[in-house]
Amino acid sequence: MTRIDPADLRRYAQRDWEAPARLARAERAAQPVEDKVRIAIALYEAAKRTRPEWPTDADRREDLEHHLRLCALLARAAHVGRR
Repeated sequence: MTRIDPADLRRYAQRDWEAPARLARAERAAQPVEDKVRIAIALYEAAKRTRPEWPTDADRREDLEHHLRLCALLARAAHVGRR
């Protein structure tokens, strides 16, 4: 049985686990709008193939509630950073 070096294990545990997500977000942000729309359409079509009933009325209501909650939070925070 191979013994794991504790220092290697600590380095592995302490690595920057968020780096891949950060890099992916930056890459997506730099994509042209047309590519983003094409990807969104492809994801929607894949979801419809998997769950043809999606989105249900309940899904749409829940999505709207999330958007309204986010809108309210953004409005409450609009003054932050202003002088």
